[in-house]
Amino acid sequence: MINEERAFLTVIAWPGGFGEQERATTLVECAGMDLYQAKLASRRNTPGIVRELDARFRDRVLHAMHDRGVLSIAPTQSEIDAYPEGELMLSIDQFPDADPARFVVMPRDGEAWTFTSEQVWLVVAGRLRTTKVTIEEPENQSYGYYGVEADIVRRASEGPARASKQIRVQPAIDLHVRTDRGPRVARLIGVRTRVGIVGDENRPSLLDNTPPLDMIEALMTHARIDREFLDFDPPSTLRKRVNKRGGDSNIEKPEYFAFYSAWIALIMSSLYG
Repeated sequence: MINEERAFLTVIAWPGGFGEQERATTLVECAGMDLYQAKLASRRNTPGIVRELDARFRDRVLHAMHDRGVLSIAPTQSEIDAYPEGELMLSIDQFPDADPARFVVMPRDGEAWTFTSEQVWLVVAGRLRTTKVTIEEPENQSYGYYGVEADIVRRASEGPARASKQIRVQPAIDLHVRTDRGPRVARLIGVRTRVGIVGDENRPSLLDNTPPLDMIEALMTHARIDREFLDFDPPSTLRKRVNKRGGDSNIEKPEYFAFYSAWIALIMSSLYG
């Protein structure tokens, strides 16, 4: 059986004067939603995903929504997946005295590349949980597993072992950059990303810049900045895929942030080009 392509019906803005009843009625009549689910969806913050659709019907649904004056789009999973994946950066350094501000980033995988502040058109900010698990063996030997939302890994041994877990919440920032090779996304995450000046070896981590958005707002004045990740309600198919790994339903997961960042970029592109 071939899985159908999914589209995520997204309300960007409701018409002025639309109350909960008008919103719910619109979702029932235009998107075929159950009234109860439509009422719940109508209360969500905008922009927000109100329903998942079979992508074959998205044009029909969007046409009906637009006729009611609802600003909406319905990106498909394929369109989300086709958006450039965030490149995890080891460092971002600013060239001194460059005007406009110019930066060089070093990806974890790949070669360094540069961009100016004027090329950054969107900044998506959020936070992620980093989990470090240390397991002590009977011989007092220990080893750890470290990473964003790392699962606890148990290692078989002949004797009892003790595990300790440390959870750290750290900032995550996506810089959406327009380059000659097309759009790229520089992903900056907490202790994993060093921030400094070109030529300065003593670079602090992103965590040491409090709050880290201050520098970005001051230098990247052309960018639109989104801070609403923590209010995002992921679609059910994404939740199911993420929850297969176990753990809780907390929003501070890398899969949610990656989806959200691409989704917001598609919204902003539809609005501003």
